[in-house]
Amino acid sequence: MPTVLDRTTITHTPPVDQLLSAAAKTWPDVDSDRELMLRLMQEGASALRHRELRSAYEQAYLEWDGSPDAELWDTVSGDGLKDEQ
Repeated sequence: MPTVLDRTTITHTPPVDQLLSAAAKTWPDVDSDRELMLRLMQEGASALRHRELRSAYEQAYLEWDGSPDAELWDTVSGDGLKDEQ
C-alpha cells in the first residue's frame, strides 16, 4: 500500500525468531508475525514507561524524604491532626 510514512523491514535472524517464538507462546491467538511484532513493541514501550515512572517516583520520594515535610509525617495521624505526645 502506498504511504509517505517510513517503513521498517526486519530480517528473521535467530534472535528475532526467538523473540517471535516467545511472543507466540505469550499470545497464542495471534497468527501473524506482524501482529506479534506490534505487540512486542507495545509491551516494550510499556516497560520503558514503567521504568521511567519508577525512577521519577524514587527521585520524588528522595526529595520529599529530605524535606521538612518528611519529619512532620511521623508526628501526625492520617487525619492530619497532630498526635498527642
